[in-house]
Amino acid sequence: MGSPGRRLMGLPPPGWIPPEEFVPTLPHGIAYAALLFRDRAERVLTLRPVVNPGALDLPGGLLDPGEDLYGCARRETVEELGFLPACVERREPQLLVLSFTGPRPPWPWRVGALFDGGVLTDHEIGRITLDPTEHSAYSLTGADEWAAHADRRGRRILYAAAAARSTGRTVYLRPLD
Repeated sequence: MGSPGRRLMGLPPPGWIPPEEFVPTLPHGIAYAALLFRDRAERVLTLRPVVNPGALDLPGGLLDPGEDLYGCARRETVEELGFLPACVERREPQLLVLSFTGPRPPWPWRVGALFDGGVLTDHEIGRITLDPTEHSAYSLTGADEWAAHADRRGRRILYAAAAARSTGRTVYLRPLD
């Protein structure tokens, strides 16, 4: 009834490319994650980056090899604030915003995750110790002030995070263009 299939003979299917040859042909990108912290007055914890002093950042950064998005956000928070706030330890991860940005040379595509970090206590706010090589200051910022310092994408993320918190549903942000 015919010869045994290629699989039974231990041969790869036609057109199969070994992973070591195939993976380099795939598009590569960047993944990043952050935590959104608030105080009791609902102001957002923002960080002023040394490299772009006119901007406001959230605690977060680029994914390291071997970590997931929430692990990245937690690690970056410890690096940037000097500790991991208890509100993060006490809660399950809640993804507020997942965003995708297409490639814009020299940058590849980017996927970002913004998680709800919860409400900081006054004691935790007082414990914040910034790495002076990365951030020059922190502040608790109202939405209007943050929007005034943000670019178009940053404003979209801010408003998407507010919507996600009020509805309990994650917001997916598509590319702007």
